[in-house]
Amino acid sequence: MDFRMFVLGASASVVLFAGCETTTTVYDPSSTTHNIRQEGVVSSEEMRQVAAFAVRGAMTNVKFTTFLRKYKREMKDPDAIPVLKLDKCVNDTDDPDLNVNELTDMLNEELLNAGKVDVTMAEGAGRTKAIAASRALEDDENFDQKTVARRGRLQAARLVLRPKIVSNTVVDGKRKAVVRTFVMEMADIDTGLVMWKFTKQLGFMKTKGTFGW
Repeated sequence: MDFRMFVLGASASVVLFAGCETTTTVYDPSSTTHNIRQEGVVSSEEMRQVAAFAVRGAMTNVKFTTFLRKYKREMKDPDAIPVLKLDKCVNDTDDPDLNVNELTDMLNEELLNAGKVDVTMAEGAGRTKAIAASRALEDDENFDQKTVARRGRLQAARLVLRPKIVSNTVVDGKRKAVVRTFVMEMADIDTGLVMWKFTKQLGFMKTKGTFGW
């Protein structure tokens, strides 16, 4: 075989092989189930599944549906919807890199889509400075004052949802079991009573290698 032909053929093979290695599959994690179980972390897919399952359970819970029925009578409005304050998810694990903000945002979306509560942006995790800034326009003569948000119109939350993630680690010789537990509580701010609580656990096993965990 001609040496130049051999080199060209080998180079083409390397390029082809490199191309195969760099190929990635694009997918939508919000509509795809891969049953991802990554060691040491909680995947975005799992966060989404937990958020959806939790909100579905909260909105169909007997105590919540009873509260909602009484709330509508209290407001004398069959279309009345209570305001909920969503607290920022607390990372109570030994992993400082766990992205709990992702779970908070997913819970926010699930709650809004459920249509049973209004999530306030004036309290809790969704609090935004833009609301306060917009209300300050009443001092600016360049704006039509009839369109400026008026004082005393912000609605205080009647419900609060507090999510957190805790972890537990058990070591047995060369094996280590780590469990992430999602904990959520929804309470009536008026009475302080908890009407719903949710726990969901996701874990993984790890075997100690030559150079440690």
